[in-house]
Amino acid sequence: MPELEFQSAGAYTGNEQGLGAWAAQHRSLEGFSAARRNAGASHQRRVLEAAKLYADALQGKVDPWFIRQAMRPTEEVAVSYLMERYPGLYGDPGGRLLGLRETMSVTDYQALFVDVLDRMYYGFYNAYPIVNKSLVKVHQLRDFRLVSRYLLDGVVTPLTAMDAAAPPPQRALLGPDPQDGHPATSTAPLQYQPKLYQAMTSVNWRAFVNDDLGIFKDLSNRLAIAGNRGISKFLTGFYVDANGPNASLYTTNYKNKIVTANGASVNNPPLSIQGLQDAMKVLALQRDSGGDPILLTGKVILWYGPAYFATAQNLKNMLNSRVSVEGGTQAGSTGFPAQLVEVTNWIMQNLELVMDPYIPIVASGAAGSIANTMWGLTIDPNSQNRPNTEVGFLNGYETPQIYTKLPNTQRMGGGVDAMMGDFYTMDQEMKIVTVMGGTQIDGRSTVASNGSGA
Repeated sequence: MPELEFQSAGAYTGNEQGLGAWAAQHRSLEGFSAARRNAGASHQRRVLEAAKLYADALQGKVDPWFIRQAMRPTEEVAVSYLMERYPGLYGDPGGRLLGLRETMSVTDYQALFVDVLDRMYYGFYNAYPIVNKSLVKVHQLRDFRLVSRYLLDGVVTPLTAMDAAAPPPQRALLGPDPQDGHPATSTAPLQYQPKLYQAMTSVNWRAFVNDDLGIFKDLSNRLAIAGNRGISKFLTGFYVDANGPNASLYTTNYKNKIVTANGASVNNPPLSIQGLQDAMKVLALQRDSGGDPILLTGKVILWYGPAYFATAQNLKNMLNSRVSVEGGTQAGSTGFPAQLVEVTNWIMQNLELVMDPYIPIVASGAAGSIANTMWGLTIDPNSQNRPNTEVGFLNGYETPQIYTKLPNTQRMGGGVDAMMGDFYTMDQEMKIVTVMGGTQIDGRSTVASNGSGA
C-alpha cells in the first residue's frame, strides 16, 4: 500500500513514527498501546505483591499455606484474605481474577524464591516386626494379678511285671526334677506378674505451626515402632542374657546345652551342618524327670543373630551335603574319608528360621564373640504341653494400643482447638501402651550353643 511510509525500522510505540501517514489514519491502535502499558503495570504490581507475600511467609507473619493458596486457590476464604491484604496480587480490583500461578513466569520464580523449593523429609526407619514371638507361648491374661503355673510329675509308676495278688504300688505326685528356681521335686508354682509398659511423645504447638514438611504427622507410626521394638527385646531376654544363652533356661540339669556331655560331637559348635546335627541329637536325647524319653513334636525353629544371617541363608539354600560323619567315615591317615555320604538338605527343610536382631544387644556383656556366635533350636512352644517360655498379654493389649491426651484449650465463645493441646503447656501428647509378663517354664524343648567351640 503506497500510504505506508516507514520512517524507521522501529516498532509502533503509540505515535506515528515508523508508520507514516497510515498510522495517523488508524487511531484505534492507541487503545492497544495503552492496554499494553496497563498490562505491564498490572504485572509489576502482581510481582511486587507476590514478593511481599513470600517475604511475610519467611518472616512468619503469614502461614506458608497462603502461598499454596495463591498459586492454586482451593479455599474461598483464603482468596478473600489475600485480595484484602495483597490487593494487587490478583490484578485490578473488580477485574478478572487471575491466580498467582497463572500470572508468574519462570523468571519471576527465580527472582522471588531464592531458597530451595525442592525439600523432602525422610522420616522414621521401617517398622521391624516382632519376629521372635514364635519362640514363646503367648497367653491372654484377664487382669494384673499374679499368674501361677504348676508342673507336677509322678503318680504313675513304670510299667513292670508283678504278682497279681501284690498290693498296688504307689508313687507320689511331685514337682519335676529339675525345676528352675526351686529345689528338686518342689511343687511350688512358677509365677509372674504382668507389668505396664509404655512409650510417650509430646510436641509443642509452635512446632506444629512451623512444620511445613509434615514431620509430626508420623508420630503414631513412631510410637508403633517403639512398641514392637520393646516387645521384641522383652521376648529375647527369656532365651538370651547378658553373657550368652540364658543361664536360667539352658542349664546343666536340663541337659540342653550343645556340648559333648549331652551327646554333641564338639562343645558349643558354631552354626553349621555339623552343629545342627549335634543340636538335633541333644534334643532327641531329652528325658523327663522320671528318666523316660520325651516325644518332641511340632516345627523346629532355628534362632540366631545378625552375624549368622548369611550362614543361615547358605544352609537353607544348600542343595546337598557330603558328610564323613553321622553315616560316613572319619578321615584316615591320608586325610580323606573312606566313605563319604551325600544327602539332600533334609535338616534345613524341617527348620523355620528366625533372625533375632536383639541377640547381640541383650548379650552386650558376653565374652569374646559369643554375642554374635550364639544360636539355638526351639520346638514350637504351642505344640508342647510344657513350653520353654510363656509370655502373657493383658486382653486387648497383645497389640500395643496408642492413646492421645484430649486437648483442653478453646477460644472464648468457641469450641476446643485441637491444635493448641494442653491449656498450660500447649503440648499435644501421645503414648503407646501394652501390658505383659512372662516366665521360663521348662528347658527340655530347646537347646543352644554359644558358638565358641569350647
